[in-house]
Amino acid sequence: MRAHRLLCSRFISEDLFRQQIGGPRSELNAVMHYLSHKPQARPPVTPFFDAAYYRALNADILGTDDDPLLHFLEAGLAALRAPHPLIDLRYIASQDPLLLGTPPSIDALMDLLDFNLAAPSPYFDPDFYSTQFGGPGDEAAPDDGPLHHFLTTGAADGRKPNAWLDAAWYSRSNALAPPDLYGATRHFIILGDREGHSPGPNFDSSLYQRRYADVAESGLPPFLHYLVRGRPAGRPVPIEQPIAPPRAAASTIQPTDAATLVAADADMRQRIAVARARRKDAVAAEPPLLLVSENPTLDARALRFAKPIRPRVSVLIPVFNEFAITVECLMALAASGLGARMEVILADDASTDPDNAILGQIKNLNVIRHDANLGFLRSCNEAFRHCRGDYVLLLNNDTQVQPGAIRLLLESLESNPSIAAAGPKLIYPNGRLQEAGCAIRPNGESIMVGLFADPAEPGYNRDRDVAYCSGAALLVRKSAVGETLFDEIYQPAYCEDTDLCLRLHNAGHRIRYIHRATVIHHLSVSTNRDSQARKLRGIARNQHRLMQNWGSLIRAMNEVRVLAFFLPQFHPTPENDLWWGKGFTEWTNVAKACPSFAGHYQPHLPADLGFYDLRLAETLQAQAALARRYGVEGFVVYHYNFGNKRMLHRPLATLRANPDIDISFCLCWANENWTRHWDGGSREMLIEQLYNDETIASVIADAIDAASDPRAITVGGRPMFLVYRPLKIPDPRQFAAQCRDGFTRAGFAGVHLVYVESMEAVDAQIRPEDIGFDASVEFPPHGRAAPSTAATDIIKDGWAGYRYDYADTVINFTVRDSVPYTRYPAVFPSWDNTARQPSYGSSFDATPEAFRVYAEEKIDEIRAFLDGDERFLFVNAWNEWAEGAHLEPDTGFGHRWLEALRDAIEAKRVA
Repeated sequence: MRAHRLLCSRFISEDLFRQQIGGPRSELNAVMHYLSHKPQARPPVTPFFDAAYYRALNADILGTDDDPLLHFLEAGLAALRAPHPLIDLRYIASQDPLLLGTPPSIDALMDLLDFNLAAPSPYFDPDFYSTQFGGPGDEAAPDDGPLHHFLTTGAADGRKPNAWLDAAWYSRSNALAPPDLYGATRHFIILGDREGHSPGPNFDSSLYQRRYADVAESGLPPFLHYLVRGRPAGRPVPIEQPIAPPRAAASTIQPTDAATLVAADADMRQRIAVARARRKDAVAAEPPLLLVSENPTLDARALRFAKPIRPRVSVLIPVFNEFAITVECLMALAASGLGARMEVILADDASTDPDNAILGQIKNLNVIRHDANLGFLRSCNEAFRHCRGDYVLLLNNDTQVQPGAIRLLLESLESNPSIAAAGPKLIYPNGRLQEAGCAIRPNGESIMVGLFADPAEPGYNRDRDVAYCSGAALLVRKSAVGETLFDEIYQPAYCEDTDLCLRLHNAGHRIRYIHRATVIHHLSVSTNRDSQARKLRGIARNQHRLMQNWGSLIRAMNEVRVLAFFLPQFHPTPENDLWWGKGFTEWTNVAKACPSFAGHYQPHLPADLGFYDLRLAETLQAQAALARRYGVEGFVVYHYNFGNKRMLHRPLATLRANPDIDISFCLCWANENWTRHWDGGSREMLIEQLYNDETIASVIADAIDAASDPRAITVGGRPMFLVYRPLKIPDPRQFAAQCRDGFTRAGFAGVHLVYVESMEAVDAQIRPEDIGFDASVEFPPHGRAAPSTAATDIIKDGWAGYRYDYADTVINFTVRDSVPYTRYPAVFPSWDNTARQPSYGSSFDATPEAFRVYAEEKIDEIRAFLDGDERFLFVNAWNEWAEGAHLEPDTGFGHRWLEALRDAIEAKRVA
């Protein structure tokens, strides 16, 4: 019967049906029992259907004797009628017409809900919902789809469907809203939003309507308008921010409730996502020239390959049907330029297309045809046994190898025995980048570096070690792989190429991305939703297997080394006594700071560690313990050597004299003049930075001496040494050569030289190798500070300084061109140098929540572009108190800067 068939669909919950009806859906008696109730009184048998909502929405077509659920299953789905306030089928179809199938089907809808393929409604954000759980170990975390979890347990537990809809707050604020949390959520979506009520304390609907005239014109409720139009356009969350009163003395930032913090976090992420989307939309890549076969049969018969006695490279191409595209792949391969050193093996996995028999007629093409379909993985393994070359190129049949690509990949392996596999730059036929190597998230998910970007962007145009390269085009050293290509636990496919590369990593080999080797890859995606669902299930299953095999290795590959710049100017010196007055330290400037405008947070005063003295070992011990507790590996200690005088060297000497202080460190030569203006310039100079032979020799000797400490930070066994302003050195290449010579003579394996992108080096795009260095490091906010547009109520007489927008500055540093060399990402928690520059200082409206997002974004950048023990994240700074850039706890924010950094590190350890 019709009702029996409909109720047996995936949309109906078997458990809920048994619970409500007392029998399984498969039994006709149970179905008849369900139908015996009047349509308005039939019990709920799926969490995804709201009968009252559906009836109210479709009152024009539903009679009193019609069952809303059966109507939806039979006709409503096809017409995209919403079954639930949190399932908007028209919205889903507007995101991707294929998501619900053509025509729409229950299986496609359930795949979307079960596998979290897309947001089911603007009001429900699956990604945000998952952030309300502690991670894989959280017992409360959903085992099923996020919407199912919310509807069955999450709403009642107080979980929120998005960052702003707070049902408890809404229920308290609206006397007509139901007291239960799910009921309040439902009431807001159906009625409250349309009436202009705010969804929570962190979204002011009336303010949003006042700010934007197009809200009323659209006819959409204000919060819904923000979700579908305002938020994608980058509009800020509308919330009245109270202006803090002026502060003439130390004060505390008032505690912020959890909901406000969550909303601020979501807003920051959204702003970055919008900026990235705009940047991606602006890409205008030139499509490459593709070989197109007008007559595949004739073109196949015209092909010829060499038959080398001892091939250097075996090209292995798995094939199932797709005759025309395979011919184009072979045409490109024949023109690739490797010639007589290459054999070509085609693994035909029982193709059903009769035209594929023509491939067997191509001269010297070795076709291995399987009588039965083995699946991609086993088909490749079988063909791999026939490969005679020292190297095997795994090549999808929907690729076109560009001239010289195989030769470049081969040269990388032949020139370095530690490299076991090399992959090219993969480009889509439309010219956009598909991948420039791949990274692996700690949960086993793959990251295609540079996906959809401009392949000409500098960062994608340098060779580098990577976690893995796609098996679509991967040259492997056969002796390193062994007898079996892919582990058959991954059959029929998915994650097998990742597993192969991890196997090579685990054996001590390297995987290399070769940027000048280019391969065009179609990466055809099936529009069959059932196949897509099976693919997603296969990927999820095999990612789990990948983590079982390589979880510890993957986690180790994702570890980030956090270093913080460290200022030693917190103890008195004779020179500062002379220049600034007896007992002067950096604390002198810090303590006398005062607000410049309404809401300005000054002074920044220390909390836990107080006004410390860095000559004391116990101070350094406390700092080290605090840093380690929150994930900071080491300090980059500013070093001042003016040739005839060292300055502020006591803290380093104390650290060196106390080997029990558990903190790594390296030096950064702060090579600039000291002036009364704290700007490194030449006006009113206090002491000049010299660059004569004696000074250079002394600086290098200091760096070598520091590197002899067991706690010295190293990269590849070489001590790290930074220079703050390398372009001030008259001949930086000569300086670098002298450094390398000095470290080698001292018995080190070399030195890892890093220049800081500060002052004149900001955006100079200087390749480190061009001045003899190994890498550079960002130095935010230098060079990319974004002016604030906020109104400024000045309260300090004569103040003529600058205010900057922290979020926009973060976006400037995260959404920027990558570089064709090793650049270490850096973050800054805050910045405010009005303590040093009372009349002209600069400040940022920073928050720990935005800082956390900033740090997470930079960790993602590290994953994409850095490998091995070069995975550094620098922080500016640990204790620049007079510049308002400090991780150390203050009386305003307490430990929140440190907590934000730790939380970012921990978040990226699991995803």
